[in-house]
Amino acid sequence: MNPRLLDSVFPAGSVVRETLPNGLRVVVRPKSGCGVVAIVTYVGAGYFDETDDVSGIAHVLEHMYFKGTPTRGVGEIARATKASGGLLNAATIYDHTHYYTVLPANGFEAGMEIQADAYANSLIDRGELGRELEVIIEEAKRKSDTPTAVATETLFALLHDTHRMRRWRIGREPGLRALTRDKVLGFYQNFYRPRNTVLSIVGDVKAGHAIAEAMRRYGAVPDQPVVRTPGPTEASARAPGLRYQELDGDVQQSEVLLGWRTPELTHADTPVLNLASVVLSGGRASRLFRAVRDRRLASSISAWNYTPTELGVFVVHATARPERATSTLRAAWDQVERMREGDLGAPEVQRARRMVSSQWLRGLETVDGQANHLAAWELMGGWERGSDYLEAILDADAQAVGRVTQRWLAPERAALLVYRPSSATPFASSADEAITMLTGDRPDPVDPVTLTQPVAVVKGGSCAWRLERRHGDISVYRTGTGVPIVFQRARSPIAHVGWFVNGGALQEGAANAGVTSLMTRVALRGTERRSAKQLAEDVEFAGGALGGSAAADGFQWTVSVPVARFDDAVELLADVVQRPAFRDDAVESERAVALAELAAIRDDMFRWPLRLATEVAWGDHPYGRSVLGVAASLGRLDADALRAWHEAQAVAAEGVIVCVADLDADDAVGAIARRFSELTPRTVRAVPAPAWPAGPVQRTESRDKAQSALAMLFPGPARGDDHRFAASLLSGVASGLGGRFFEELRDRQSLAYTVMVTPVLRRHAGAFLGYIATSPEKAEAARAGFLGQFARLCSEPVTERELQQAKTFAVGYNAIRREAASAIMGDLADAWMCGDSMDDIARYDERIHAVTAANIQMVAQASFDPARRVESMIRGAGRAV
Repeated sequence: MNPRLLDSVFPAGSVVRETLPNGLRVVVRPKSGCGVVAIVTYVGAGYFDETDDVSGIAHVLEHMYFKGTPTRGVGEIARATKASGGLLNAATIYDHTHYYTVLPANGFEAGMEIQADAYANSLIDRGELGRELEVIIEEAKRKSDTPTAVATETLFALLHDTHRMRRWRIGREPGLRALTRDKVLGFYQNFYRPRNTVLSIVGDVKAGHAIAEAMRRYGAVPDQPVVRTPGPTEASARAPGLRYQELDGDVQQSEVLLGWRTPELTHADTPVLNLASVVLSGGRASRLFRAVRDRRLASSISAWNYTPTELGVFVVHATARPERATSTLRAAWDQVERMREGDLGAPEVQRARRMVSSQWLRGLETVDGQANHLAAWELMGGWERGSDYLEAILDADAQAVGRVTQRWLAPERAALLVYRPSSATPFASSADEAITMLTGDRPDPVDPVTLTQPVAVVKGGSCAWRLERRHGDISVYRTGTGVPIVFQRARSPIAHVGWFVNGGALQEGAANAGVTSLMTRVALRGTERRSAKQLAEDVEFAGGALGGSAAADGFQWTVSVPVARFDDAVELLADVVQRPAFRDDAVESERAVALAELAAIRDDMFRWPLRLATEVAWGDHPYGRSVLGVAASLGRLDADALRAWHEAQAVAAEGVIVCVADLDADDAVGAIARRFSELTPRTVRAVPAPAWPAGPVQRTESRDKAQSALAMLFPGPARGDDHRFAASLLSGVASGLGGRFFEELRDRQSLAYTVMVTPVLRRHAGAFLGYIATSPEKAEAARAGFLGQFARLCSEPVTERELQQAKTFAVGYNAIRREAASAIMGDLADAWMCGDSMDDIARYDERIHAVTAANIQMVAQASFDPARRVESMIRGAGRAV
């Protein structure tokens, strides 16, 4: 039998499955030497299991799951998990609810005990339930202020006449307020039974020990039959014709969606529909990217087939300027129709299959990725089914995609949802008018995907390299021109390479603000030797992901590919970094996207208040500007400006090439040095630190939103300041599950769903951000609560328990995060660019453990002066949901 892709992730015999006497299914995948372990619990209960009178109850129970047991009070489960160095979270969806924790391997037994206690012994306290319902209502309001969420769930309602898929899944405010302890407890006692549960354990633990721990912790949990009350099914036949709905609101851009009902997960057509979605929107060579985004019709477009067990939905979703909504929808509709008509070649499907393969491998790189995969498929009848499903995707050909889309994505089965700004012209007055607009003048087709011939590699320049030094398992090399290469080996099926550069946005002025961001984007749209189409195809046929981004202190281009395609990836990245073409059409396309993103930020109730506060705090300094620029500065940039900026900033640069791959270091560095011979090192111009405002500054904007959002900034340590370690621990004490702000403002006062305090680190400056989103009538209480907690951090040291918990969590989280090769690459680049020795990465735990309570209080006193705070408030109008 031919090897299957997931055999490399789950070799024969590597996954152990045991069903305990009470029916609990336990799946264990040992991963020796990784140092971390994931414990994931999947319960077969979600929104589909709720009757209409208790809509939202599965999600309410998810919130209550960690709110206390007979032996642990409110907040103690989160604090105990943090004290073991672990992450803790949960999510509810239509067909299941899952809970997960990821911990250092030495916290495995403690993590199992905590998870088992929550699973078997949740109290569902009446008082706590009342407080948590207020939090969930705030979450629902936040969701109603999120255009993509409103549009997506309204489309689901439009597609379904009777099925529970049509409901606002988190629940509506009146129904949530009507939920009682008895109802929530009844749901818990009915569904949270061993026979309805899968426990998945992946990480640095032996299988026998994991199963023994599962038996010890869960073996006595009583089982009983689960009683389900199925909801109405959707009629297999429906009246033909486009379904159409239009919404308007206080949004800047239009969300436009096409949707079709599709079959259940186990249907033979479902994996083919999954592949069809990748053909349509997976990567820059995809149909929709080229037909919509490349033609400057929309800033983003995606397609996906979602199958929560018993039914599916296929969705095409674009975000566009209102005046482009018709053109966007017409282009998307046309591409679906062309696929249904059989306008689909073998290379196009082969490209999509390569992308699916690498996407699955990326998703299974970490222990929590593997544990969630195993649990989800085991709940569906056996973890092996995941591999069967993937192989069905990879076996599909162009004929299968055409046949399946012909059947399921027919025009008469479609639904159309438009969510536009209130000030925009309505899209259509009826379904008949909408279908007329969709089927107007047919857009030009896109060029077919082709298997191109390899580009001849230009060999100019030196390919010499030398080893400069080693820091443990980190090696530092230099190319023949003196450019540093930092390499670390990591056990991962995906190799990562990047060119990271200091400066960029920090070197910009107001007149050319956004040039770095635009440069990094346009460079991905073709080189001197590759068109945009050929570059995208070459990357995606290699199963690669090529990206570029700019931040306040620098910019980067990166590529990741399956290890076997490493040489191809290095050549592609080198071509982008050293020889971008900056063609006029690419500049115009990416300028349009940048302008759309600037508008979209105004619809984001987190990013917009933070943007306003940052502008006030750092003023005319580059840190005070958006890395995207502004409309005026973007309008001044042309291809010549980008070429000049690239030559000055990206080729002769203060940069470093970083590689993290499961390869021999010398072999990998040799391939890199051969390709990157045109880069040379230089030192960037020094930029002074920004000044902080002398007095308190407030900025307010009113919007028609359900919530008000408050962003509060204080001055804080910069990236190179040793006080950043104390700042990190202060954030750990204050924020997140078990943190002071979280427990006081969310758990006790029920002011918000989202409460956070985090340091904002820049190379030459820093800040502390406090953020909360709440109902407008609670905004002043939220502000007072924030100021009170900040004052408390100044007036009294954190407790020894808080300090040790924050330290253990910081060290554990760092180990968990660095399981991903991409995180390792980012750490190496950050350490080098900030002038740090590579030893500082190895010394992270030491630096964290050296922080004292007095250090944290000193940072708090230096930062949290209320007279120096900067605030921005997006003041909502307030409404029920």
